[in-house]
Amino acid sequence: MAVRANTPPISDLLAALEDRVARAGSGPLITWYDLDKGFRTELSGRTFANWVDKSANLLVSMDVEELPRVANTLLVTDSGHWVGLVWTMAIWQLGGQVVASPRERLASTDLLDAAIVGPADPHPVPGVETIACSLHPLGGGFESRPDGVTDYAEVLSQPDVHWRVPPEDPVCFEGECPQRWDDLANVSPTGERVLLQPGPDPWTMVCRALAAPILGGGSAVIAVGGESGQLASLARQERAVLR
Repeated sequence: MAVRANTPPISDLLAALEDRVARAGSGPLITWYDLDKGFRTELSGRTFANWVDKSANLLVSMDVEELPRVANTLLVTDSGHWVGLVWTMAIWQLGGQVVASPRERLASTDLLDAAIVGPADPHPVPGVETIACSLHPLGGGFESRPDGVTDYAEVLSQPDVHWRVPPEDPVCFEGECPQRWDDLANVSPTGERVLLQPGPDPWTMVCRALAAPILGGGSAVIAVGGESGQLASLARQERAVLR
């Protein structure tokens, strides 16, 4: 499928992932490292899409409506983790808006439909359905589930029903500066395998680690922690270009 290089709206991004699954689903899409803990998780295009579909169905099973507005705090607290990227795409497949914000800045919870939180603060966000993610490298759950939240591990029992809801809201991503669907037109597709380290801007990370490789047929290696000297070695090991 030829994706328009200069004008990729959200429909092209979602279609590009579907096309990748159909044509080259077994190839790696996201490889995630925690260099401090020695963890490595690799998701093929097909596996990533399966996690996305199941995550979308988890929201639907919780009676979260289509076109939801969901606080994805993982994009801030655990920038670059593959689970946060899965949730971003799952919300987009439902036609919804990702709110990339730390918990303490969620001032208007009455406008949210759900919240995704990590293990550092796995407690309910008042007034909304809250899904707590252990961030186990393979998607496992909490040893002891926190009260008042849904353990993300429940996603494994969800069906593989695929969602692609046409968005009605013009805003697709909100952090310090709201981003619109049309802002995806500024993403440069990449066909390379690139090695990235998470930065302070969630939108930039989503564009570089998720949108660019999906649109261009490339893949991303995301390295968290470690020392600067490890990156060059890791790039050689993964046959990736260090960015």
